[in-house]
Amino acid sequence: MTDHLVTQDPARLARTRLRALGAGAAALFALAACAPPGAGSAPAASEAAPTEVSTDLGDEPVELTLYDGAGLKAKDEALIRAFTERHPNVTITGRYDPDDVQAQNAPRVLASDDPPDIARVIALSDVAEDGLLTDLDAYADAYGWDELPEGQLAQYRVNEDGVRGEGSQYTLADGFTVTGFYYNKDLAEKVGMSAPPRTMEELEGLLAEAEDAGIVPIMAGNQTGQVMTSTQMMLNYALGAESLNEWVFHAPGATIDTPEAAEALARIRDWAEAGYYPEDTNGTDATGALGRFAAGEALFYPSGNWDAAALDEQMGDNVGFFLPPAPDGQEPATMSDPASNFAIPAGSDAKDAAAAFLDFLRSEEARQVVVDAGFAPSGEGEVPATEQGSVTAQIQEAFAQLVEADGQVQFVQNATNGLTTTWNSEAQRLVDGATTPEDMLDAVQTKYEDELGR
Repeated sequence: MTDHLVTQDPARLARTRLRALGAGAAALFALAACAPPGAGSAPAASEAAPTEVSTDLGDEPVELTLYDGAGLKAKDEALIRAFTERHPNVTITGRYDPDDVQAQNAPRVLASDDPPDIARVIALSDVAEDGLLTDLDAYADAYGWDELPEGQLAQYRVNEDGVRGEGSQYTLADGFTVTGFYYNKDLAEKVGMSAPPRTMEELEGLLAEAEDAGIVPIMAGNQTGQVMTSTQMMLNYALGAESLNEWVFHAPGATIDTPEAAEALARIRDWAEAGYYPEDTNGTDATGALGRFAAGEALFYPSGNWDAAALDEQMGDNVGFFLPPAPDGQEPATMSDPASNFAIPAGSDAKDAAAAFLDFLRSEEARQVVVDAGFAPSGEGEVPATEQGSVTAQIQEAFAQLVEADGQVQFVQNATNGLTTTWNSEAQRLVDGATTPEDMLDAVQTKYEDELGR
């Protein structure tokens, strides 16, 4: 792309100014009323919604700070090295919080007197509404980010009512998680599975075959909520990717308490009653489940790309991966959240350089860095290089299929800050027979509406 100065189109500019002024005023009031010690004042509206931007980084020294969770440091440092080799006048210093507090700390960090220039944001609606992030629409015009897959763009947008999936763009991710079924190839051969199941009927036939053969059909550490992985796989198809994303994005009137969702949960209850999960699933955590699957105890292990490296190392050629089989007539869909969903804080004084880093994330070079770190890449294009035959390679191929089908679905546990506990505890009660699908959905929807103040 040719470097140039870009002025945003008038209609979008007017809309952005009005929204930014409202958000800025709200943020000023909120911060004046309850700002934590050390927090600064809200940025001016003009800082939150720049109207003239440049893609030219020049040759003068530029210093940036990037803020993320500590567990993502290796990936971030590799991206920083690749970017600064391309732009040697730019220096980026990493700043990291422990993973279990980064999301909680982020609003205070963004509102501080010395905010970073690039920051990972999870609760996007809240901080965007508070005017703490830069409206990236002008940069999206300059760099052509509207060319990104719609399923990815939806994860970056928030409208003036705090509803995600539409409105202005505030973030751009460096990569994505992707979920599916790992399978043990030796055990698959024992139950007559010569290829991954293509339909739900084929999947359930294999579950029954494994149970009859004395093999645990599905490994899940439900002490830490892993039954939710297969549960949401059923919800994705029962409600559809678009509807489920709307619920996660807080669309007005959205509900998950529907007969279709109850039917999906009934399938999970039936699987539990049939013995398809380990008897001690509610007493097994994710680490234990991973180890037991790698040791050959179960046919399937529904999980994500974050387990690929460990399974590649422990199982070698004996592990495979496939997306959840779609019902007839439907495209593939599965859970796929951003790895680091990067925003530019409104208080950054180096927005052009920060935006250049965000644009770099969809380059082939950055996509390879992200894949090497075990994630699926941002944007679209050729599948980055992986070790042929590895489960990592199978995951990348599956992600490419998912993007082509526009089937990325957000994790339902992330719909609000407090829903993870509700979903996980209800999933434990479901497999124990202590609740019904209908009561579980009522509990979740009630908590969702309580947290959103509806």
